Amino acid sequence: MTRRSLWSAVLLPLVFAACGPGEVVVTAEVERMNPDTGEQEIRPIENMPIQLLPFDRDHIFDSLTAQADRPEPQIPEQLAIQRDSILEAQQEWREAEAEWLEYRERLENISEEMAQYSQGETRYRELFGEFNQVEGLVRDAENRRDDAFERFTGMQEEVMEALDRLRIEIEVWEDEAFADYGEIVAARLQETRREILADTTDATGQVRFFADPGEWWVYARHDLTMEELYWNIRVEVERGDPIEILLNRDNAELRDVY
Repeated sequence: MTRRSLWSAVLLPLVFAACGPGEVVVTAEVERMNPDTGEQEIRPIENMPIQLLPFDRDHIFDSLTAQADRPEPQIPEQLAIQRDSILEAQQEWREAEAEWLEYRERLENISEEMAQYSQGETRYRELFGEFNQVEGLVRDAENRRDDAFERFTGMQEEVMEALDRLRIEIEVWEDEAFADYGEIVAARLQETRREILADTTDATGQVRFFADPGEWWVYARHDLTMEELYWNIRVEVERGDPIEILLNRDNAELRDVY
């Protein structure tokens, strides 16, 4: 290899790195209950759409909201109280289910240990007594779980009709207030000479984007029961090492969903 070709081999990757796009690695995770153990665990959010936007969508919506002919419909106070009660009932049900799972796991462990001894051995009799005691705890926890679930679903049915009416009212308002959103976005894209980049998280909760250096926003949302986790995070894309963004409950905005 000549000296000239050697320098070319070295310089080409450097030129590409200096002129190429920047890499943005986004990882999404949320705390969920493990159905087998009842414990809360941090798990990746799979199959969640994520967009990398060359504009601040919140700024556009805030401007359109301020210019709207009428204010955005708000949830009535009494309905908000009922909605919060449903969320509390849901939490009570989840806690009761976690307790039931814990006792059930202990019962299975006792049963497995009992199989190692004959009925005449002291340790077997000790385990047998503990088995009967825990079996009663399992039944009690199961009853509490079922009662909590019935309260939760019953409360949902009571307020669902009112929430549906509010949702329709908000959708009608949004259609009016945000009618120009598409045109504004098209103008921003033309101005920045960029496109909206979109992808979906994989099994690890991760997605990668390659974008021109500059100002971008990572936008995503994740549904909960009556709320959603909403992200619209500004990021300055640069060439070189990948920029890593973590989406979780800590940096999300908790929004009502009707």
